[in-house]
Amino acid sequence: MCGIGGILRFDDQPIAPARLEAMLAAMRHRGPDGSGIAPLPHCGLVHARLSILDPSRGQQPMAAPPRGEQGGLTVVFNGEIYNHRELRRQLETLGHVFKTDHCDTEVLLHGCREWGPGLPERLGGMFAFAIWDARKRTLFLARDRVGKKPLFVLRRGPELLFGSEIATLLAPLPPQDRPGVNPAALRMFLGLGYAGLPSLLEGVEEIPAASWMTFDAEGRANGQTYWSPPAIAADAAALDALTREDPVAAAREAIAAAVAARLEADAPLGCFLSGGIDSSLVAALAQEELHRRGQGVLRTFSVAMPHAAYDESPFARQVALHIGSRHTELAADADQDVVKDLTHLVALSGEPTADSSLLPTYWLSRATRHHVAVALSGDGGDELFAGYDRYRATRLLAKHAGWLRRLPGSLLASNNPYSRRARVRRLAAAAGRNSPAGRYRSLVSIFSPEQVASLCPSMAADAAREAETLPDWVDAPDPAAAAMAWDFGHYLPFDLLRKVDRASMAVGLEVRCPLLDRSVCELAMRLPAAVRLPNGKTKAILRAAAAPLLPRGIVDSLALWRRWLKG
Repeated sequence: MCGIGGILRFDDQPIAPARLEAMLAAMRHRGPDGSGIAPLPHCGLVHARLSILDPSRGQQPMAAPPRGEQGGLTVVFNGEIYNHRELRRQLETLGHVFKTDHCDTEVLLHGCREWGPGLPERLGGMFAFAIWDARKRTLFLARDRVGKKPLFVLRRGPELLFGSEIATLLAPLPPQDRPGVNPAALRMFLGLGYAGLPSLLEGVEEIPAASWMTFDAEGRANGQTYWSPPAIAADAAALDALTREDPVAAAREAIAAAVAARLEADAPLGCFLSGGIDSSLVAALAQEELHRRGQGVLRTFSVAMPHAAYDESPFARQVALHIGSRHTELAADADQDVVKDLTHLVALSGEPTADSSLLPTYWLSRATRHHVAVALSGDGGDELFAGYDRYRATRLLAKHAGWLRRLPGSLLASNNPYSRRARVRRLAAAAGRNSPAGRYRSLVSIFSPEQVASLCPSMAADAAREAETLPDWVDAPDPAAAAMAWDFGHYLPFDLLRKVDRASMAVGLEVRCPLLDRSVCELAMRLPAAVRLPNGKTKAILRAAAAPLLPRGIVDSLALWRRWLKG
């Protein structure tokens, strides 16, 4: 887990070393264990390293000399490749000779030489990397399937800048050359709380998840998507026998394998434990696997919130005691300098965020980093296994929008956004939209089109037009399935995963997400919504999978607690 960046020139002008140094300085927080710069002709690469695998021999930028008619390659890489040992064995049988013992970065160099653009689809893990081919004068960029690791690009005149964070791209630019705000992205940010593709800054793009792109020294670009999530499942008829007959067992097996693959590290490893189903299941499976390997006790970490109504730490303690983990409870200090911390995070990332959980995630990561360098998390469970109440709301809207839209908003006013009255008010507002996409947009919006217009009158017409749409929305017979698919492709990568990456890498902590393993994602998406959300029961598959592993009654008690909290 690291920070990467670089500059590719489309002319014969050299790249000033000071500009590469500026990029490195902007991302040192991502890699406190080492750094490197490769000032190559036409292309300069920079890297800040967080040492997790093969710490003594994994320095970057890492180069491979020319081989036959193939040119020399240089790579900078951010992430972890969990099947690197298997790929190494395959490459060795094909004649490749490795210099390192178990460094996954070197696998990328030999893999690119052997498979070219076919490399990313062979990789299992989270990654963003750049490989420069000196002979072809071509830069190869790639990202993982879900978008766990970021990779931003900015094309400015005769050059391309790329990096793990937007601030990395801006660092080598003089103030007068820095991009302004993108109006379309700003409308999305105001409405949904995050910008997708493109970013908030004009011209700054993100390499899409599950995609690769090449840029040559003349500025020509080429790209391709190498993986797409399974289509929305209509019914269980097409499922394989195990998944159809026992989806719970199939899910538990896939998640257990994903957890086991993420336990390799040459640095201390632990697990976030919020007390929710997702992280509790991950922690229980991790502890089981460590015990099977004879590798000791899992370390788990949770935060005790100062307000009792929002404090899940008692559940985390109960789970930790049951699975036998070595648990550390971190107190959320009510006197935290919120403004200072938020300003710091925005400066590191280069753009604002509207996700209020960024700060608690940062505080948890900062405290956890004092004990371990790697933490497993339960991210992805809500989107894959129907964890949000709004999925149930989409079904209600499909059936009852006619009378819901007639409810007078004045009778539903509430100061508590989690109260039943406030939730019915939100349903009534969503019912006023004319399309499934518009209704779901209303459910997940922070500001309505009318509020966006009041903030920025020049955006009124566009905001009203976009109120009935969501980018890449695909209708489905069950609107909950369409909502889950949209969240997986948009809310998850553009909000949640960005938040986790920025909060954790601000303190040099690697976070691994077993529930976002390719096999788990594809299994979940093959399950129709009727299986993932039976009779409106959220996370039914995960709850059933976790029941034999967690304390008796905790699954139901968590559901009851959340219902009480929301009134």
